[in-house]
Amino acid sequence: MQGNIMAQEKEYILNESFKALLESIFSNPEQSQKLIKAFEEVVNDRATTQRLNFENLKNQAIEEIRQELVSKDLFQSEIKRLESLIYSEVARLEGIINTKIAEIKAEIAEIKTEFSEQISSAKQKVLYWLLGTAVATTVTILSSVWIMMNFILESLK
Repeated sequence: MQGNIMAQEKEYILNESFKALLESIFSNPEQSQKLIKAFEEVVNDRATTQRLNFENLKNQAIEEIRQELVSKDLFQSEIKRLESLIYSEVARLEGIINTKIAEIKAEIAEIKTEFSEQISSAKQKVLYWLLGTAVATTVTILSSVWIMMNFILESLK
């Protein structure tokens, strides 16, 4: 594969006007040629120890993107796992809440029954008290009438 990449690489050549500019910097043609050669090495990426050509950059970018996608997939799977954990926890808590609601409803029904029994007992006691009061009032009235009649009869004699 590396041989293929080397065969596909293009060698860049400096244009003549740039070469003329470089030659004008030095009066010695040998020094100018060395400077031109140095620029060609830099332009053709032979001046570095690690070749940074298009194929290497592309492969590096693809690898970084793959790593990022793996990170995104891992993140998304973790989010889905947490989401299902939250749903199961919510369902568990709903079950607990529904159980507590049923217990409270049962206690309320029991309290209502006890309260109804107590009201019924209180009503019965009030009725007995009223009957007792009515009987006592009736006896008092009858006794008063009897005494008055006796007094009137005694006064008439």
